[in-house]
Amino acid sequence: MAVPSINMHTTAVNENSRIGAMSPSLLEKARETLAAYFMFSASDCADMSDDVILSILLAKKEAIERNDQRFEHIMLDIGKYCDERLDDAGEAGKRARNNFLRLVGMIQRMEEASKSISKMVFFARGIPDSETLKVLAATWSELNAIKPGLFNELLLEKLLASDLPGRMGRKRLTNLMEGFECLSRGEGSIRDIQQRLERVEREEKILVTVVTTIQEAIGNSYGWVAGDGERDTIKRIVSIELRHRRLLNGDIPDNLFDVGLRLAKSSLIYMNTLLPIIVSQGDAGLREEFVRDSGLDRLLVEELEEFWCAREKIPHHRLVPIRVNV
Repeated sequence: MAVPSINMHTTAVNENSRIGAMSPSLLEKARETLAAYFMFSASDCADMSDDVILSILLAKKEAIERNDQRFEHIMLDIGKYCDERLDDAGEAGKRARNNFLRLVGMIQRMEEASKSISKMVFFARGIPDSETLKVLAATWSELNAIKPGLFNELLLEKLLASDLPGRMGRKRLTNLMEGFECLSRGEGSIRDIQQRLERVEREEKILVTVVTTIQEAIGNSYGWVAGDGERDTIKRIVSIELRHRRLLNGDIPDNLFDVGLRLAKSSLIYMNTLLPIIVSQGDAGLREEFVRDSGLDRLLVEELEEFWCAREKIPHHRLVPIRVNV
């Protein structure tokens, strides 16, 4: 099989280009490993090794994170080479082409898994259907067969290192990954994973009810819930509301109540005390400090800000300067 001539679109970089957009080592390694495969291994009818696939997937990950299009140029050039030159290369050419298509398919499944995870964490409430979980589990197994922990490395590490998923988003991801681990050991099922996520969603519904009920009960009197007597009174009010909504049969557990109480107080303090100062002064730094220290999910903070603007009849564009660090 002839040695490919692949234009990698990376050698002619002028001063106006985004020279530092992608780590040269990852991009260059991806280019070199693909070129080496087609020059040597493919001619012997060899499959792509795990090391080759790993280097391509890591480069793809960085390309996504930095919105860099040069990786796509590499893949397009290889695909064009396969279309134009491998048809005449006999069995070796057919096998090389099939291996490249397998790699493309793996990248596509990686992208689809990322979309499913983002939807579950950020945009949707409710439990993913069994088909979605089956596809995610298959992708988890496929990537981890290349390298143990690769699914987390490619799709979750950066997400979990940020504060964007929030407390419940992290819980969903943790339970999802634990479910896949059990599934891989033959100790669970897709239905077990759904039940894990149902428990997280139920806890979230309870927590939201706790926070809103406490907010309505204490209003702006943050110091009112100072002693054990006041705390017990609020806890009884919350438990009654949860039973009324059929979210609990008995009293709310102390640990869940304590989390809800803390979040409720933080929310009220933010809306009624800090947020007016932050908006009037355009103090994005103070906002970031509050998000970091309060324990509130960033998305919840944004919801509080939108609610405050509507309540106070403040134009929503006033929020833009304080969100520059998001």
